[in-house]
Amino acid sequence: MPNVELYGSPNSTFVRTTRLACEEKGVPYDMMQVGENTFSDLKKPEHLKRHPFGKIPAMQHGDNTVFESIAICRYIDEAFDGPALQPADALERARMTQWTSAINDNLVPTMLRGYIAAIFAPPGLDIETDEDKLNAFRETIHQHCRILDEALAGRTYLAGDRISIADLLLTPILHYLGNTLDGLSFFEGRDNIGRWWHAVSKRPSFKNTVPPFLAKETEAA
Repeated sequence: MPNVELYGSPNSTFVRTTRLACEEKGVPYDMMQVGENTFSDLKKPEHLKRHPFGKIPAMQHGDNTVFESIAICRYIDEAFDGPALQPADALERARMTQWTSAINDNLVPTMLRGYIAAIFAPPGLDIETDEDKLNAFRETIHQHCRILDEALAGRTYLAGDRISIADLLLTPILHYLGNTLDGLSFFEGRDNIGRWWHAVSKRPSFKNTVPPFLAKETEAA
């Protein structure tokens, strides 16, 4: 069987989530660019066959095609041997699903598509950077970090004592957030998030999937 092929930019948090899943499971994979990973490339017929909505990530494994990061992670977890990325316990499995939904519904619009996108927007991309709007995002992000910190009280990961897909979804977002100019202020006094971050950031999967964009930012600093 050929390697898993993951389509999209390694700078994408959602692509990184699928890469983290492969790394955690020990599944060989190849990163595949979609042309130059531009928005127009994502709308070309060859990519729309992989992802009909013209987004990333998409996955090809032999004749099997799956799109959307959580679906890809579930495929990787269930189709291959290796450490489970979904809890066996019914309640913890529900908590994993709870947090993947909550992250996508609440944290992605504010942290990722709001604040982070505005801070790291490439030149020429029309993203609102109005300071009043950024302040509104900051206030909401502080609230969301408080919720996360409370949820992590007394537990190592979001869904129990083992890393799960929920953590793989959250990790790339908080990595970008922490690299914004005032990003670390969101985590001040959040000891539970700090403990969680120490646990996820020391894993080989984290180090093996650092986005090129963040690697360049680190070198520049």
